[in-house]
Amino acid sequence: MNRSIKLFKSGSAIIAMSILAFQWGCAGPAASKTVKGAGTGAAIGAVGGLITGQDMGGVAAAAAAGGAVGAAIGAVQEGKERKRQDTLAQQRAYNQAIAMQKRAIEKEKVALQEELEIAEGFRISDAELEEMAGRAETAEERLKVLQARRQDAIDKKKALDEMVQREKDALAEIDRLEKELAALEAQNNALAKQTEL
Repeated sequence: MNRSIKLFKSGSAIIAMSILAFQWGCAGPAASKTVKGAGTGAAIGAVGGLITGQDMGGVAAAAAAGGAVGAAIGAVQEGKERKRQDTLAQQRAYNQAIAMQKRAIEKEKVALQEELEIAEGFRISDAELEEMAGRAETAEERLKVLQARRQDAIDKKKALDEMVQREKDALAEIDRLEKELAALEAQNNALAKQTEL
């Protein structure tokens, strides 16, 4: 008798797992969180019912209860995900609207600036243009003179610095040679005295 009960329970477990595997396979990756949650909850409930030694009615009740809880949890998760996606979509739409508004404002500013320049151009006479051209040339000539004076001052400073350095180098070499010659002369005098003795 015990053996037939065990076989029945084993068979029930195999049937329950087969049904759940079929359900998960049908759900597929595109299934909603509610469907997946219901399937997971039903599986957990059915396995729990089998482990506790329930008959088929008890296993079915446990699977149904687990499915209901899983579906509720999946529905809550799905609602949160949908809300997050809606928020992201609204943010993208807002950013696009702001970008379009900025582009429109920038385009309007460019057009307005162009209109102002055209209006200003109509008010300018040829005499004004000639006068302004003369003033610009005079200013450029003055600028060239000042730039030349500035460059001349820089060149003089560089030349003076170079001559100062040359003088320092020459004085240092003179000092070295004087000391060297003095040492050689002293050495030569000492040798001459020794040869006299």
